[in-house]
Amino acid sequence: MALPNAVDVPGSFSAVGRICGVSLCVPPPLPGHPLANMLPRWRRQERVTMASPEKELVSADAFLAWAATQKERFELVDGRVVRMMTASKQSYNVVAADTLAALLPHARRNGCRTTASDTAVRTGPVTIRNPDVVVDCGPGNPEALEASTPTLVVEVSSPGTSAIDATDKLDEYRSHGDIRLIRFVDPDVISVKLYRRNLRGGWSVEKFDDLDQTIDLAEIGAVLMMGAIYESLEPLPPPHLRLVDTAP
Repeated sequence: MALPNAVDVPGSFSAVGRICGVSLCVPPPLPGHPLANMLPRWRRQERVTMASPEKELVSADAFLAWAATQKERFELVDGRVVRMMTASKQSYNVVAADTLAALLPHARRNGCRTTASDTAVRTGPVTIRNPDVVVDCGPGNPEALEASTPTLVVEVSSPGTSAIDATDKLDEYRSHGDIRLIRFVDPDVISVKLYRRNLRGGWSVEKFDDLDQTIDLAEIGAVLMMGAIYESLEPLPPPHLRLVDTAP
């Protein structure tokens, strides 16, 4: 299934890509593509300039249908398709799996479903995110391609995504009408930041940095131990500010 609405002409590239530092890397053209005979020169390019970006925007529905046929993970950001990180450290995978396992029984008892990073969350008209863990408390639909009522989203930070998680994704999640809990987890340091929506629609932030602490998630009927999130890992303690005596 070809990517809908992507420009596919000589001299331009598909909107599918992955972020590589300050460069945009795109997958190799398929056989028969006009760019196929340019592959050696194309591989040496460090930057790719997309031609006619206004023509390359992909709709959310078209993206969801296309992404369901792909083996790799993608997100849609402002109408452009971005390839997600596939290789990650063990600590990242362990924290994501531990979080999923810890949330699963609580969410199930309250009629919600806990899913991993293949569950899409629509955060804008042409933006689709794939949080590492989603608790969906809406009506169940085995054929659905996205969460119907995402109540909790969890992002496990990595060096390449932490800045985006703390800015763009946070803004998008807070503007989503159904999301009530947003949790960011550092897999290498004991650090969890929880954003909670109050009854007036505002947000408060709670920080956890001790394995003996508990995290109250009353919105989904769950209380989690910090230690359960870092099960089998040896995360570093969080850094603390050191006061300096400036007295003469």
